[in-house]
Amino acid sequence: MGQSAKNVLINSHLRVIIIVIFLSLYYNFTDRVPDSGLPAYFSMKKLLIIALLLIQSFAYGQPLSPQAKKVKHAYDELLKLPHAPVLQIKYIQVFPGNKVDFMDVFNAHTQDQLAGKSVDYVKKFRKLGYDYIDSVLPKSIQIGKEMPTWSEGAVDELQKTIYYLTNKNPMLFVNTVKELTKEEQALLASFLISGEGGVKNVNYDTLLDILDKAGEKKLHKIFSEATLQQEGQP
Repeated sequence: MGQSAKNVLINSHLRVIIIVIFLSLYYNFTDRVPDSGLPAYFSMKKLLIIALLLIQSFAYGQPLSPQAKKVKHAYDELLKLPHAPVLQIKYIQVFPGNKVDFMDVFNAHTQDQLAGKSVDYVKKFRKLGYDYIDSVLPKSIQIGKEMPTWSEGAVDELQKTIYYLTNKNPMLFVNTVKELTKEEQALLASFLISGEGGVKNVNYDTLLDILDKAGEKKLHKIFSEATLQQEGQP
């Protein structure tokens, strides 16, 4: 189970506990109000505020995972000295290298970890790819081969990273994809062909042209099959 999934489970349990405590206080309090002489509305309002603050705290106050901390630290340091090669390489190194880590760090589903600025983090990674393409493109492909489909935010930026850097160095894309298993190649093709609203990515045909010009018939066939599947053909 990823760190973000664990946080969701913890948050859910904490919310249940807080609600149970609140209800217990409510029923105990309402039983005793007549004898206490305290204003029921005022006291219950205070209890409600406390309960809501606790729920908000647990929902959005989860600490960063160790990997998210590393990414954030490297990113913050790079912003201070954006042209420092050591910091550029460090950021590329700590950037998530697979789908599970990528989603845990930039998870948009639970809105925790680094989700709030996930697009900025991936854009910075892509920008470094123009100088360190041999590191950034293969790493992006390793993440993309496990992505089921397109989604907005960090995943969209990851897909753009693969397309933009492939356009800069087509043969690096070809050689990297050739090292994947046939199943991984098919999964990568499914990810790269997917676009917003379920439509075909407008850049996908460029990949087919690259594979065709490179004489990679097997890869071209696999990526062409993704087109047929996307169009709902047998």
